[in-house]
Amino acid sequence: MKTKLVAVAVLLGMGVLAVGVIRTGSTIQKQNVPYKDRLKWYARDAKSRGQQKVRVPAPLVEYLGGAGTITSEEAFSSSTVVIAHVIYKQSYPRNDDIVTWNKFAIDEVLSQAKELPCPGCVLPDVPSTFLPLQSGEFLIPKTGGTVNIDGVDIEQTDDTFPEYQFNQSYLLLINLYPTGAARTFGGPVGVFKVENGKVLPIRDTEHRIKKDFKETYGNSLDRLKRHLKRK
Repeated sequence: MKTKLVAVAVLLGMGVLAVGVIRTGSTIQKQNVPYKDRLKWYARDAKSRGQQKVRVPAPLVEYLGGAGTITSEEAFSSSTVVIAHVIYKQSYPRNDDIVTWNKFAIDEVLSQAKELPCPGCVLPDVPSTFLPLQSGEFLIPKTGGTVNIDGVDIEQTDDTFPEYQFNQSYLLLINLYPTGAARTFGGPVGVFKVENGKVLPIRDTEHRIKKDFKETYGNSLDRLKRHLKRK
């Protein structure tokens, strides 16, 4: 597993990114949108068109643990598995994109990580409005959200990683750091909705972990809990 993760882990350790490796997508290039100060550019462009709201493309992100061959057992080894729900969220402009910080409250801890895949990795500084964290709370920063710039609401949506919803229970595979910030294993790969006793992936894509959840546990929360308690 360490071999599969080492390339991204090195980038994270160097502080290259907070929630993933961001690459400029072809959509931005085709629209001739500048890479620097592009949120302000979108705001100026929208105002020139008489628009008060605009939707803009999200960057492409490669997540630590996103390799499709990683098994659920490998993920369990380096992840803390929890059931949690969102209690607060706020979006901020960051590095010419938008990041939304999501505060979660833990409902149940199913298993603890045996190791961190990148112990020296540093996530972005936690916004002061989220502090102090109470026991059983943690934060996940995620690309996308809505911010107001110069009177224009700019919405950035990542279609590959849906935003976290209030009043929704999630099963999360997380890497939790001392600051209280966390990242999900493989980005959207480590996020499942809990609905009617089932754990359902939020993204319809091919991945070994998703396949394991279906074939080994039948997407059953109870079966998954029993397995994790035996580990």
